[in-house]
Amino acid sequence: MSSKKGEIIVLKKALTPIHLWTIGVGIVISGNYFGWNFGLSQSGYLGMLIATLFMAIMYLTMTLGISELSTMLPYAGGPYSFARRAMGRYIGFITGIGVVLQYVIAAPIIAIGIGGYISFLFPSVPTVVAAAFMYALFMGVHIIGIKEYATIEMVLVFIALGLLVLMYFVGLPQINVAHLFPENGDLIPGGFKGVWSALPYAMWLFLAIEMLPMLSEETRDVQKDMPKGLISGMITLLVLSVLTTTVAIGLAGIDVMTVAEDPLPAAIAAAFGNTYWLAQILASVGLVGLIASFSGVILAYSRQVYALSRAGYLPSILAKMHKKRQTPYMAIILPGFIGLALVILFNPDDLILISTFGALVSYITMNLSVLILRKKEPNLVRTFKTPLYPFTPIVSLVLAVIAIFASFFANFTFFIVSLAVFAVASIYYWIWARHQINEDAPEERFAKEATTSHESQITSAPIEAIRE
Repeated sequence: MSSKKGEIIVLKKALTPIHLWTIGVGIVISGNYFGWNFGLSQSGYLGMLIATLFMAIMYLTMTLGISELSTMLPYAGGPYSFARRAMGRYIGFITGIGVVLQYVIAAPIIAIGIGGYISFLFPSVPTVVAAAFMYALFMGVHIIGIKEYATIEMVLVFIALGLLVLMYFVGLPQINVAHLFPENGDLIPGGFKGVWSALPYAMWLFLAIEMLPMLSEETRDVQKDMPKGLISGMITLLVLSVLTTTVAIGLAGIDVMTVAEDPLPAAIAAAFGNTYWLAQILASVGLVGLIASFSGVILAYSRQVYALSRAGYLPSILAKMHKKRQTPYMAIILPGFIGLALVILFNPDDLILISTFGALVSYITMNLSVLILRKKEPNLVRTFKTPLYPFTPIVSLVLAVIAIFASFFANFTFFIVSLAVFAVASIYYWIWARHQINEDAPEERFAKEATTSHESQITSAPIEAIRE
């Protein structure tokens, strides 16, 4: 049952390593079904493969770093709490805004993908209607409770994984090598710029695995289970990303894949025909992968919004808890309406650029947090330590900085829009949010204790020197 800590309601602890692995893979798996293919026109297969491997390295190294952070700072704030502890309130807030931007916008992107797959089967069903139904359904599931959601997610993820494995089994023997490596030698149409512009779309194959630390307050043994969930999930996604891109492009070619709103059914249909049984299965049951990610994204944005609002950075109404279920229902519902509006107003390839920009801001600050806290607070208890430190977080940091400017090449307008969002958020922070901080929020209380301890050490140092 939930309990109270001061005036802060503590979320229910119900998650085990298998739940974390399931949620981690589930929230990302739609990237295999939809989105990654929008970067192919300039990159080609080889360029996309290079971009995918670079992003895999970035995510794998970051995953190792946030595994360390999550065992030290096991709070729902996740990325915000890491940056808050390492670099203060403003950077913590900006990190949280990056995370909120990432997930609130990722939800409509996936909803549009769901609409594309439904249209493959039922052309008369509008995308907006399908999206609205999905939002209503899974907002309801998340309000009911985390354990109930995790059970449903486990079923969805295993079905989605099974379908991907089936596609690999059927598709690998039928790959046309000329689709992967054109005979005219134009392996990467856009050259270096093509690889760079593909980075935000390659990110879509891994984007959101880093949300797991936001479930720390709901994990039974966060010290042991969170690193297991993060690392096993990332390894699974790495294998899937290489196989999915290779099989899909190898079957259909770049021209088909670049414009496909439902790339996996389109790939199978290109090779075997629209009526081929696997194309129909992927178009129908393949929705499960998108639905698994969609439901996970709602979980992610609700936890970050909840953490920021209970700490005072966002309006307190967003921290309201359901009296019976002890779930942050307002943090689930209100961002959902924003996402549904985005479904109507924007194209998914443009929204992906804003979502990945927000994500990369948080990646940069999280990697910096690993480095800063090792230097600033070496005595913090770390039940998991980042392997090959400091090489690991530095590699992830450098790749994140490179990737954040990739959207400049992909779409300059949306690069500026992304910067403008953070500029507005900064103005909001300095004018209003910084005066509303709730010192009793777990992340704020823990950060304040760290500041007090640090000041005590500085004060006591001259006294100790005199005694010696």
